Amino acid sequence: MNATTLPASTTARRPVPARWMLTSIGSAVALGGVYAVAVLTKPGQEIEDSILRSVDGGTLLKSGRALDAISIPAILVVVGVVVLIAFVRRRPGAAFQSATLIVGSIATAQIIKAIAPRPELTESTLSNSFPSGHVTIAVAGLLALSTAFGRHLRPLIMVVGTAFAALVAEQTVAYGWHRVSDVCGACAVALLWLGIVRSAAAVWSRDRRDTVSKKAHGFTSAVLGLALVATLAAAGAIFSIGIGADMTVTMSTGPGVLVGARLLSAGVVIATAWLAWKLDRSV
Repeated sequence: MNATTLPASTTARRPVPARWMLTSIGSAVALGGVYAVAVLTKPGQEIEDSILRSVDGGTLLKSGRALDAISIPAILVVVGVVVLIAFVRRRPGAAFQSATLIVGSIATAQIIKAIAPRPELTESTLSNSFPSGHVTIAVAGLLALSTAFGRHLRPLIMVVGTAFAALVAEQTVAYGWHRVSDVCGACAVALLWLGIVRSAAAVWSRDRRDTVSKKAHGFTSAVLGLALVATLAAAGAIFSIGIGADMTVTMSTGPGVLVGARLLSAGVVIATAWLAWKLDRSV
């Protein structure tokens, strides 16, 4: 069979699915909204400063194993692995998507850090950190690995990778490196680039070899959904207890407030992974 008679399902181009355009647009809007509310307003800064004040002085700006795993060499290894896997599987398009997703997300996060100021509206002495570079790398790496691996391993990669990325997000807050809004911003950046690369792939390829079965897709979606509900429910309950009946959100500090914020950060990452999985029915 020559190239001119290949089935249309593997050669024809198709319009960009609306869901990917909406993903990019929605992510950009969410990114700007979180920045405007949490960074550019005094109440937003006060709420997050109260969480930062809850971090114990003995652990402030220390590091956990998940955070230590995020480094320049680690980034290079992940990019190399995803590209190698994609090429071994004869999927140069997936290699390009994966590499672009990681590099584009990291570059965007760093540019935003450089051009988006944090006005001094409170007495906090910590500098601007929006969005979190650590979380951007973790989430973008998760989505890139999910792209590079085939249909059989993709569900496992998604679940395990989500757990690691959520742990990274939780530790950035636990050690006072980042605020919850920084985690939200990082997830929005990664989703923005996921929409971009998937839109490009939709135009240039109709290869459906990696479509995950409905059973595997539904099981993974259920696992991520249950983890999301449990994490957010625990975050809300613990944060409410930490605030207490007679305390205001902007003044409350303590272990309950910090644990609630840590769980909320993990929940944001899980929500991002769940949404990406629901959207990414095929590559």
